[in-house]
Amino acid sequence: MRILATSSERIRVITSGITVVVMASFITSCANSPTFSRTVYEDPTVLVRLDSSLFQGQVSIAHAGHIPELTAADLAEILRSVRIQSEISFVSYWILRKEPQSEPAFLNEDVQLLAPHLRAALAKARPNETAVFFLRRTREDGIPLVTTGGLFIQGNQLHVLLANARRPTTTQRKLETARDAPLHPLGELDFHFVPAPYQTTLVKKDLPKSIAMTSAPALSVDYRAWLVGLLQPRRGSSPSQTEPEFPAALIEEKLHRLKTWREQGLITNDEYLQKRQELLKHF
Repeated sequence: MRILATSSERIRVITSGITVVVMASFITSCANSPTFSRTVYEDPTVLVRLDSSLFQGQVSIAHAGHIPELTAADLAEILRSVRIQSEISFVSYWILRKEPQSEPAFLNEDVQLLAPHLRAALAKARPNETAVFFLRRTREDGIPLVTTGGLFIQGNQLHVLLANARRPTTTQRKLETARDAPLHPLGELDFHFVPAPYQTTLVKKDLPKSIAMTSAPALSVDYRAWLVGLLQPRRGSSPSQTEPEFPAALIEEKLHRLKTWREQGLITNDEYLQKRQELLKHF
């Protein structure tokens, strides 16, 4: 009987040990936040896909059920407005006396490649998905330069994540890493965002947990304010100027877009009437 009891105790100990290992593995996998992906577009130069966390509770992205009335052209303009600045290095500042200057985060040719596919990704995105991208260019000396990051919408904010900005990548392994994990910097971050109007830099506490863990800098763009500001006609140099500032076809397009935004609830009725009156003055 004692032998049987001892055997039973050993079985219980082994079973408990297995349970602990399984639970530890489960907790570890939660911390690593595995992702599922849906490819939207892929070629040797560009990759755009939708990534979602396995544990959806970690992602608190609140889509309004549709993306804003952002055309691919609008999204391209927003991407062109994003600027970054290199961190100050000892050599640049104290020896070369070279002050860092801000520069576009996305080159014009890069925007033309990315914007249509990112727009399509945002249109397909589910509430727990982030549109991520990988872009590869080749420097004159043959060194690949990679730009990676992601976009997601939260309320009236379009969040732009940028992990790598034209980062030189000298090994195939790093290229594969950048492609597999676009929200993870390949090395120490050497830049920061320079916010423009309607833009705000975000800290980790402002981001969903699974995204904050990536260390990618984040910029929030108030797309609603940006879209309304886009409709603001630029004033002529002369108050007595009678010529319209915009072609009639352009004003008609803006009026149609303004009506669509009101119907979708992106602007209030008062904002609609005010902007409509301003535009009609330019016919």
